[in-house]
Amino acid sequence: SLHPLFIIAVQASFTFFRCIICSIIKHIIIMSSAPDAPPDASTVLAPNNNINVNKTVLITGGNRGLGLALVQAFATTPGWSVMATARNVDTLPKELLFGSFALDLNHNTSHLDNLVHGLLAQQQQQQQQQQQQDNSATLTPTTTIDVLIHNAGFNPKDVKDNNSGYFESTFYAKQFSAQNVAESCRINALHPMELTGKLLAANLLSDSAIVIGVSSWLGSITTKDFAGHYGYAGSKALFNMCLKGLALEMEADPDHPKRCCIALNPGWMATDMGGPNAERTPDQVAKAVVDMVSEEGYLKSQNGKFLNVDRTEHEW
Repeated sequence: SLHPLFIIAVQASFTFFRCIICSIIKHIIIMSSAPDAPPDASTVLAPNNNINVNKTVLITGGNRGLGLALVQAFATTPGWSVMATARNVDTLPKELLFGSFALDLNHNTSHLDNLVHGLLAQQQQQQQQQQQQDNSATLTPTTTIDVLIHNAGFNPKDVKDNNSGYFESTFYAKQFSAQNVAESCRINALHPMELTGKLLAANLLSDSAIVIGVSSWLGSITTKDFAGHYGYAGSKALFNMCLKGLALEMEADPDHPKRCCIALNPGWMATDMGGPNAERTPDQVAKAVVDMVSEEGYLKSQNGKFLNVDRTEHEW
């Protein structure tokens, strides 16, 4: 027969383990009926394509050269959602973009209207998604534009080989074609300005929006020391005038005192237009632009100026 002490020890052990098991079961029941604990903030704000984004930039001509470099620079900077346009939307790096849109500045104004309608539709979709979110700490991209960069442009020499006499008709007085020069002005100045107006009218620019027009030193009247060049240089001079006027209009707007506008001279860049021997790369210029935009209040303090990439002021 078993020793009485052994029997008592077995009974005590059984009672002990039964108490432990009951406690565990009770704890599980209590936890399953309790309300969910608030999520950890680091989990809520973990970055991905739709979270931790609080500003939006729209870049025209974002498929090559400086435009592409700007897309890449903003897309790799925390806190930015990037939208871009190109004549052929399939040439855009869509994996980096929150929104991609077709825009041909040499087309009639219906292209501008289509872009605005597309932005409004995307804004409505994002607002609906935001309303469905339960956690207010989660930030999603919005199509209210914080920075608008007019980068898309046209240089008549780009068609020099395909259209005999076209470039010369924008460069020399004896061959001057008002129609061809007007094409440069329409693409490089008039349609970008009209697009800005349509975005303002549709309330698609934020209360502290920054408008940057990628201009050129060739558009400076004060420093002009070369003959001719009516198409490209003339269109950039017109663009500068539009940007200066917009800056003064924004400055006088009591409802949106934080908005601003500058003209930017990117300098000589190693692009299809600038050639391989240029002073700067598009990546270097793009980084300088991101730094300017990221410095709180800097571009507002430069409203209405014609800035070089190194932040010095260029003569108009």
